[in-house]
Amino acid sequence: MHSLRFLYYTVLLQSGLCLQAQEKDPGIRLALQLDSIASSAAPSSHFAKLYTETVLISLQHYQRADAREKEFIQRFEQTFAGYFFRAAASRGRGHGSEAWQVYFGDSTLTPLQYQLLGINAHINADLSETLTGVFTVKELQSNKKTFIRFQEGLRNQFKQFYVENVQATRLTRLLDKLTLGLARSYGSIMMSRWRKRQFRLAIWQSTHPEKEARLKRKTTRCKERIDRLILRHL
Repeated sequence: MHSLRFLYYTVLLQSGLCLQAQEKDPGIRLALQLDSIASSAAPSSHFAKLYTETVLISLQHYQRADAREKEFIQRFEQTFAGYFFRAAASRGRGHGSEAWQVYFGDSTLTPLQYQLLGINAHINADLSETLTGVFTVKELQSNKKTFIRFQEGLRNQFKQFYVENVQATRLTRLLDKLTLGLARSYGSIMMSRWRKRQFRLAIWQSTHPEKEARLKRKTTRCKERIDRLILRHL
């Protein structure tokens, strides 16, 4: 994983903001909130470390975006992060944090397991809820490219995540060997598909509610299956 402090100071330098403005910037404040959890000894710290890096990469990625795009991303990120903050505060037992129950159900998991469970919960459960909760269908449709464009930043982050964890277990080593390293690209592609599916769910909730309900049930089953794989084999 990239040095969080290096990323943090890079974002500050590239922002061009004075110190007072930096302290008020919602993206920087969000990164600091996450970093505070990442520095704790709680199980939530493992995903918070990865999440802090994601937010800092997002700040870099959208630094040159226009005002409309930045406003969309800021609204999205603040609301999206709220799901993790509430789950961390309630240890997955609060209203709206049901997707995090597996994450907080065992305090003896490895950092890799926690991070993968966090990715699974946040993308395959929280993402569509965030989009439908804060945006209209019209807003989502007009900002689709802005949302999808960040996949490039996530792809690079996942590649680094893969390199750092490929030797973590016998299974990760075996998958890397059997696929000649192609498992890294497959993982990145799957994350992209998950995000696009969540965006589709958000649109369909208003435009095709029956399709949305079927796809949501399928997505829930997929998430539960991935949770089991992570717990049993990693």
